[in-house]
Amino acid sequence: MLYMKTITARQFQHSFSKTSGSLKPGQSITITKRGKPLGTFTRLPARPIKMPDFLANLKKLNYSPDLGDEILKEFNDSL
Repeated sequence: MLYMKTITARQFQHSFSKTSGSLKPGQSITITKRGKPLGTFTRLPARPIKMPDFLANLKKLNYSPDLGDEILKEFNDSL
């Protein structure tokens, strides 16, 4: 689907998945009803996912830093 600056409320309702999927994060589209702007739909930017600091957590719990490597090795061996 091509990016449009405006879309009718009916089109938006019937093609929400395609419309929302075609927008890049931060892009907006205006929804109109009978030719008048009704509202805007903006795709939110992806939130960065903060990964836990596993090594710091191991140290905080007084475990050896090698424990993580051992766990990963056991996990990979079980596959």
